[in-house]
Amino acid sequence: MKKTQSRHAASGKRTSDIIQAALACFTELGFNNTSMADICTRANASTGSVYHHFKSKELLAAAVYLEGIETYQSGLLEIFKKEKDPYDGISSVIEYHLKWVQNNPDWAQFLFQKRHSSFLVETENALITLNKKFKQGIEGWFKHHIKAGKIRPLAWDVIISLLLGPCQEYTKLYMSKKTVTKIDEAVHELSLAAWSSLAQEQ
Repeated sequence: MKKTQSRHAASGKRTSDIIQAALACFTELGFNNTSMADICTRANASTGSVYHHFKSKELLAAAVYLEGIETYQSGLLEIFKKEKDPYDGISSVIEYHLKWVQNNPDWAQFLFQKRHSSFLVETENALITLNKKFKQGIEGWFKHHIKAGKIRPLAWDVIISLLLGPCQEYTKLYMSKKTVTKIDEAVHELSLAAWSSLAQEQ
C-alpha cells in the first residue's frame, strides 16, 4: 500500500514539474514557438516521461490552463470559508484577486491570453466541473448574507460582475503595465466600490 502511495506521489510531482516547465516555456518562448523538446529539457524529463503524461503540446497546455484555474479558485474559496463579515469577505476577495495576479504573472498572462484557445475544447467537462464547484462555494456565502439583510438580493450574474468585473479590468491594465494606482490602493478603492454596489441599505 505504501509503495503504491509513493508511486502516486512521485507521479503527481512529475506531472506538476512538467506543467510548471511548460508554463515557463510558454511564457519565455510563446506557445507556438515552444516544442515538447523544450519542455522536456526545462523539466529535466525524458521524452517518454512527458509523453506518458501528456500526448501532445495542446493537451499539456490545457493541463496548464486547468491547473491555473484550479489554483486560483481554490484559494478564493478558502476566503469564503473563513470570512464571516460581508465587507471583509468582499475586500479579501478583491485583495486575493489582485495579489494573485501580482504574485503569479506567468499564470495570469497565460489564463488571460489562452481563455479562447482551441485546445481548451479538450478540457470543457473539467472546466464545467471546476466552475460549478466554484459557483456553489461562492453562492452559499452570498445567500447567507442576502438572507441576513446585509447584501442586496441580486442575481448571481450581477453579483459576480460587480464583485470581479472591475478587478479583471484593473488586472488587464496591470498586466499591460498601464496602471498608475498601486495594488494596495486599488484593493481599497475597488473594495469600497464593490461594497457600495452590493451592500443592502440599512
